[in-house]
Amino acid sequence: MTIAEILHQAKAELSARELDLNIAEIIIETRLGLTRSELWMSTSQELSPSEKAQFDSDFSRYINGEPVQYILEVAPFYGRDFYVTASVLIPRPETEELVYAAEKVIENNPNHVHRVLDVCTGSGIIPITLKAIFPSLDVSGSDISTEALEVAEENKKRLQTNVRLIHSDLVDFFQEKGEKFDLILANPPYIADHERAEMSDYVLDHEPDLALFAPNNGLAIYEQLIMNLPGLVDNIFWIGMEIGYTQGESVKKLFEKSFPQAEIIIQQDINGKDRIVICRKGLI
Repeated sequence: MTIAEILHQAKAELSARELDLNIAEIIIETRLGLTRSELWMSTSQELSPSEKAQFDSDFSRYINGEPVQYILEVAPFYGRDFYVTASVLIPRPETEELVYAAEKVIENNPNHVHRVLDVCTGSGIIPITLKAIFPSLDVSGSDISTEALEVAEENKKRLQTNVRLIHSDLVDFFQEKGEKFDLILANPPYIADHERAEMSDYVLDHEPDLALFAPNNGLAIYEQLIMNLPGLVDNIFWIGMEIGYTQGESVKKLFEKSFPQAEIIIQQDINGKDRIVICRKGLI
């Protein structure tokens, strides 16, 4: 079968199942290493038996509910492709907004931001992205999951960024070493267990619980982390955390308790929902 015939057949099935019609192209592009324009110039090409078998396997996994990012082991984030497995979350657009906010702070304060830490780093998308943009920064990422750190290490190699990746329960390692940072980021688990009923099977069946859920209505990790951050910063700092859209005021209060002299801001995402809480002093 030619690529055109395969796409026609696959799209008919995707349409009947009300699934994303772009998936067939994405699978073929990724497996063959083609751009979208190269794909459309190759529609008369026939796939080899092994290529067709790979497509059939990938397509079957997708229509049976597995995220295409895990099938292909790749997901885009902030203009780069990252390696992902079921040991890490699939990157979300909301997290790009956290990186964008941090990027602007670094650009605005080149003489004050040198040491950056990303807590709950997962696949390493945040520290690796920032290190790629600002190679002179000293950037670290930490996670409690050794499986996630293995994914992050692979991304570090693939994207050729010299990021330090540390196995740590939140910031325990850095506290023990007496390390300080100018900018700290975190996208911790923040979904309350009772919210499972509202979530899709697509997420629940495939993405890691460890990276999604937290006790105390999703606030437990924020409570533990924020309480321990004052000792990790000097007098000038910027801290940004992604939050669930209902958690803005609760996380803001946690910051106010630990950093009474700092400015605390709740920032909304592109959809107008509370998405980032910023705690800053001396940096804008």
